[in-house]
Amino acid sequence: MNELTRLKDAITSTIKLAMPQLQTVEAFPKMLEGITEPALHYAITGLDQAADPGDGRSCLRATFEARVRVDPELAQAPLQAAVLAAQLLELLRCQQWNLDFVEGATAVWAKPAGTAADPAYRAEWIVQWQQLVYLGQEQWPWPDQPPGTLVLGFSPDTGPGHEDRYQSPEHMA
Repeated sequence: MNELTRLKDAITSTIKLAMPQLQTVEAFPKMLEGITEPALHYAITGLDQAADPGDGRSCLRATFEARVRVDPELAQAPLQAAVLAAQLLELLRCQQWNLDFVEGATAVWAKPAGTAADPAYRAEWIVQWQQLVYLGQEQWPWPDQPPGTLVLGFSPDTGPGHEDRYQSPEHMA
């Protein structure tokens, strides 16, 4: 599961680079107390099996949740939190974190945390997204074949007696 560790590192470094106004960017935080704000914390909140790619790897649909938090005492806390959430949404557009085993982010949304009566509503936003993550190594159990070993025939000129009409893909281009 080295892929998940690499993904966590890539997400953290990409967000830090793209959003330097954040004082803290942390994955899977143990505690949120004493964190300098504005801050972004994120975690994988769900994993589902996705379609088998058929190449020996497993494909998982990972659901991520990020919490963007600003100091609730700031006069513009609600606006600042919304702006940071919007910046993260923009960053997530087609984001693959420069990793070849991750597909672009989908199902991206953001909303204030809590309810309008909750003080956190004014200073914290939740951003959620999903990404397909491929785990393991690609496997091809058949030996590589040299060019010209694959030939194609087109019906009705196929089968015994029509071998001279078969063509290699290289000659069809």
